[in-house]
Amino acid sequence: MRKFLLALLISGFTVSAGAQSITLLNLMNLTSLNSKQAADDIAARKAFKLEYGEEIDGFLVEGYITTAPPNKLETIIVGRGFKLASGGVLHSASYVSANAQNVVNLMGQVKGANLKQTFHGADNKDNIYIYDSFLYHVIIRMSFDGTRSTIDVSQKQVFVE
Repeated sequence: MRKFLLALLISGFTVSAGAQSITLLNLMNLTSLNSKQAADDIAARKAFKLEYGEEIDGFLVEGYITTAPPNKLETIIVGRGFKLASGGVLHSASYVSANAQNVVNLMGQVKGANLKQTFHGADNKDNIYIYDSFLYHVIIRMSFDGTRSTIDVSQKQVFVE
């Protein structure tokens, strides 16, 4: 029985050590938060720390990196937005990983989020996938050499003013 529990514990640690530090649903939820709320949400996870903050087009854009070892480098960028004529703001959140498998794992979560693939193509550096729903627009870029993959999630509807 002890051997079984030890094997279960080791396999659970191995799986969690290789997984990305955020889910697609978490990224989508970050788009509905203002900069302060997003910062609080990310800080509560304790997997990321603030790397930089700068004002771009009137929005405070902040980048967070993982507190994990450098070979598991992941970045979350929050705060970018687009002001509507009505005064509302559509927010976006981005996830960047040096490990392409992390983005592949997140792509597997797309079907559960009711997103429909509207484009699949490539440019000179990346494979590009675009998914849409009535609430979100998601662009996934996976580099051919596997060195950098990104997911950009943008709101299409203002949830709360």
